[in-house]
Amino acid sequence: MVLLPVAVAVGLAALVLAATRFEVFLGCILFIRASIDTIDFGSRTLDAAGAISVLFVGASCLWLLARQEDSAHPTSPVAGLLPPIAALFLCALISVLFSEHPLESLVEVVRFGTLIVIVATLGRIVRDERSMRFVLIAALGSAIVPLLVAFRQITGGGGVFTASGLVRVRGTFLHSNPFAAYLFLMIILAVSLYPHVERRWKLVLGPLVVACGACLIATYARGAWAATVLALVVVGILQDRRILWLLGATSIVAVLAIPSIGVRLSDLTSGQKETGAPGNSLVWRLQYWQQVLALQENRLFGIGFKEVESRATGAGAPPHNDPIRIFVETGFLGLVAYAWLLITLGIQARATLERAPPGVPQGLAVAFAATLAGIFLLSLSANVITQLVILWYFMTIVVLAIAVSRFPVAHARRS
Repeated sequence: MVLLPVAVAVGLAALVLAATRFEVFLGCILFIRASIDTIDFGSRTLDAAGAISVLFVGASCLWLLARQEDSAHPTSPVAGLLPPIAALFLCALISVLFSEHPLESLVEVVRFGTLIVIVATLGRIVRDERSMRFVLIAALGSAIVPLLVAFRQITGGGGVFTASGLVRVRGTFLHSNPFAAYLFLMIILAVSLYPHVERRWKLVLGPLVVACGACLIATYARGAWAATVLALVVVGILQDRRILWLLGATSIVAVLAIPSIGVRLSDLTSGQKETGAPGNSLVWRLQYWQQVLALQENRLFGIGFKEVESRATGAGAPPHNDPIRIFVETGFLGLVAYAWLLITLGIQARATLERAPPGVPQGLAVAFAATLAGIFLLSLSANVITQLVILWYFMTIVVLAIAVSRFPVAHARRS
């Protein structure tokens, strides 16, 4: 009774802002998106994240349609990303026809479709240094509330998820794993930008990396740990080899100083418990992937988006592997579209690194390449493709890097 009227008022204010200052509206959405997953209106059909997505998609589509007739806005620099995303969306939409739960599948497909809107919208907005800086501040600033909530959880404020005897923080997210994936993106973005910004911004990025790193450890999400290490290695190779030495030293100190890290890693050597249950989550994943693959009934079109959670043994468990999910749920056609998207991202990352002028554009190009490597590794053991909030911030980095790399050299000065 309290939240709903407030939400309606905020929604109306957002509509007015979208109609009058759409760029500010988009920045506000990016700023708050990481903080709303746990907001509960007490309804099964209505949640804050869904409401924000609907509001954003509606306002963005109207804004994009208005810009189609504006000759002052040329073709988006990220237009090359849209065909593979649209192809994957179309394959997911076709798979709904073969789903035993078409409504649930359709809802998940529509959620994924918002990715097309965020890419198209950001590609139109990021046109100069001012818009680049605004979007960057909104994306990095989105970490403020999740970090504050996470530190409250670390100090015993509740709202945590307990597994394997360890208390795992989850910030403002529904689970520790997506929170860890989000922290990984923020860490890599901040580290990549650090050498290219003025001292005042370094005083912001440095503490941000430390805070995100501390919370990342407290999530005990091993997949995100591995993705962060891989991405930092990429940053070190592409930008500054000293990062590799710092990464090695920090890892050793962390393992020695925080015994719970060793506890979290130690069960990787356990194949099976005395009860016959899997000894760790990796063994469970390997066994579960076999069950998921056995569900494949339509190799061309798949069994329907999000159908694995409904059909597999232990209903509600997602596949924890994006390629397997795509193949089973959208078939061979979906897997081809998914591969097309990954290849396109790889080609764009390489082209962006070669094209980006020195300064912030080069830092963003490095962040693009590094986060792409980490996201791919994470997708092999997590559910990235259905964690929309993670895709939003990843694609924000991607669009920023591609768009800024095309700026005139005059825009490449240090921000």
